[in-house]
Amino acid sequence: MTETSEVTMVTILRRNLEPTLEMLSLAIEICPDEVWDVADGNAPVWQHAYHSLFWLNAWLRDWDQELERPPFHSGEALDLVPGAIPVITKQQMVAYQAKVYADCESLLDGTTPERLTQEREAFGVSWMLADRILGQARHVQHHAGMMHAIISRRAGRDVEWRGFNE
Repeated sequence: MTETSEVTMVTILRRNLEPTLEMLSLAIEICPDEVWDVADGNAPVWQHAYHSLFWLNAWLRDWDQELERPPFHSGEALDLVPGAIPVITKQQMVAYQAKVYADCESLLDGTTPERLTQEREAFGVSWMLADRILGQARHVQHHAGMMHAIISRRAGRDVEWRGFNE
């Protein structure tokens, strides 16, 4: 961003959401294959990744368009039911992640400061776009943290913190 660029609330929201998405990406990337689908009584890494990406897509998209489910969609995986099958592969997840991130980027590119406070109804409640963005940043970070904990405990790998201007 240049010094003469105007900083808007859209800019601020974006520069806080993007590092959260980067931390999710890093967790997917560094997760060893032997840890990817280990449930040990809880949802494995791949389910946390799918759950995060599905709901990110559901909340940060153009609500005038129908929500698309990927071909490998599983309600059990989405609901974090341990042992859900089929396991979504890392390759499938990375491809889905690219699509979801591109959709989010498109939404943010078309967002004006005025649009942030416009209310839309979904899931039986009215929501402002700003609330949806902040809510998903928190939701994704929660699951990315769960993924990081599993990877750290099972593989001894840590994901570095990502933040705005860090």
